Amino acid sequence: MSSSKNDIQEDFDIRPAATKKWISNLPMGSTGETSKQLYHALKKVNKQNISPEQHLEFLETIAPTLTLLYPRLAKYFTDIALPLGKQSRNAIHVTSSLLKEFLLGYQAVIKTQITNKPFGWKKSFSLALHRCLIFSSHILCTQRLSYQPYTKGLWHEIFWCYQQAEKLKLTNKSFRNFNENEDKTSIDFEFKKLLLLSLLSTNNLGQKNMQEVHNLMPLWVKHTNILLQETDDKKNSFTLNLLSDIPPYLAGTRKDNSKKIIDKRFLSTSKLNNLLNKYLSRIEDKDGAIKIGRNILSKSTIQSLLNSWSRIHLRSDVRKEGTGFVDIVTGITAIHFVLNQQDQPAFDEGTTTLPDNVIDFESTLKIEPISPTIKNDTLNLNHFLSTSDQEVDIWDKVYENSINETLPVANWTESGIHKVYNFSKSILLDYSKDGYRLSVNANTVDSLKHNELVAVREHALAPWALAQVKWLHFSEMGDVQFGLKILSHHVLPINIRYEANHGLSKPLPCLLGLDRKKLMIFIPSLPTDLNGKKLELEHQKQHSQIYLKNKVLTTTAFDVYEIHESQNNDSNSLHHQDTSEIIIENNDNTQLSDNIWQNF
Repeated sequence: MSSSKNDIQEDFDIRPAATKKWISNLPMGSTGETSKQLYHALKKVNKQNISPEQHLEFLETIAPTLTLLYPRLAKYFTDIALPLGKQSRNAIHVTSSLLKEFLLGYQAVIKTQITNKPFGWKKSFSLALHRCLIFSSHILCTQRLSYQPYTKGLWHEIFWCYQQAEKLKLTNKSFRNFNENEDKTSIDFEFKKLLLLSLLSTNNLGQKNMQEVHNLMPLWVKHTNILLQETDDKKNSFTLNLLSDIPPYLAGTRKDNSKKIIDKRFLSTSKLNNLLNKYLSRIEDKDGAIKIGRNILSKSTIQSLLNSWSRIHLRSDVRKEGTGFVDIVTGITAIHFVLNQQDQPAFDEGTTTLPDNVIDFESTLKIEPISPTIKNDTLNLNHFLSTSDQEVDIWDKVYENSINETLPVANWTESGIHKVYNFSKSILLDYSKDGYRLSVNANTVDSLKHNELVAVREHALAPWALAQVKWLHFSEMGDVQFGLKILSHHVLPINIRYEANHGLSKPLPCLLGLDRKKLMIFIPSLPTDLNGKKLELEHQKQHSQIYLKNKVLTTTAFDVYEIHESQNNDSNSLHHQDTSEIIIENNDNTQLSDNIWQNF
């Protein structure tokens, strides 16, 4: 009798009333506990011997709960760094497991219905196809955000779903979605949405901008077409090999084994890119935005969408295969520390396209000293920070690399707590004029994340260059592959201070970079805009007052500014001006106050 009772307890009560009651009793205040209970319920039901109608009804009843949980879980693996922290790893595992069980449930319904084909089977079959595309899209998003490789066979399953919808003429079948408004979307809509999202770099856009992109998805899908034949416009055409497990790729950029044109489709983004370019032309300001309905799209977001949904983001030069190792240091703090510990070699103009008269950057730069000021190692919070950060020392936020763990952070100026940073060895896979593709063991770097600033050098005698992580993912071999875009071919470690009330703040480690005609400062992301503020730049024993001209680049990890230069030739009046003066000393010992680059 007891054995029979235990057998009954192992099955989940899938009756609609019982399922709704179970959902109402879920501890929604605890994301972890709710996810756990939801997972175990799904796993039980997916193994139970029930009809496809009952299975589908159960899945449809509990699916909205996952819609509420997913954003909560995703925040733990959005904009994360490698190596992954324990909390991030757990969140990724829980999310992936939940999504997989939902997908398995809907796939079981599809398999049963297409095999048996009972009366009216196409309705439940098409609904299950619709849901498979939605949950597959979530899985792809989770894997991109956490730098994981795509699950083997996932793209093949996605393409199979679309093939079946085409074959049975179900692509226009619409069903309510799991959003708040419960809008209806078609299978064709969800397929196009999945494809467009798979081409985006979620980490590059950021959470806020991605939300705007999601809100405007009906507009993007409306201007996207699935074609049977490849068009001449290869710039805005992506190949979908429906018999493969290969993600969408730009037409003409990959060789595959499928020669039958009937097994291929082409995603055309021509109309979509015309629309985005139209929006871009209406934004005059560099940091401007455009309002579309209730949504705001910034100029940088539109440019990012254009780069993702067309061919224009491809490099102009072909990658060359690389061999050997490349040294890397990740993060401004670590780069600053390493560069201060070693003598830097002269700039090698032979490796770049800079003018022939370029000489050693460091020996050329002379910074005019300023009059001594009262040294004050406390930060003037009232002037430097935003209102929300008045009580927090900003330097403590940017100086320590906590990676994904929350650690107690002491005042970094105290003796004995400085972390010793070293460079790591990475394998050079290939390179182009603008950057590198490298491979590294995730556990050998302090912090590696999308948009991270990285110092890189090809050998011990080469100068360090500064580069930005543009993409990042785990390889099938277990290591991490990442792409770097070079931002500066040379770098100097400097400090900046903020002057207020006749005193100076604590020094903030920054980097001085060099890019053709620009002298740039790389600064950790701060909760305030430094543009227009009077700063003191320190390099070795040299000091200068500077203003930041304009922001060249902003990321979640760092900002890049041009240095504002004065046109006044009187160096004695430096302290009475609102602009800085950078002076170059040439071979005949005459001083010039013109742009530094005229002498390079």
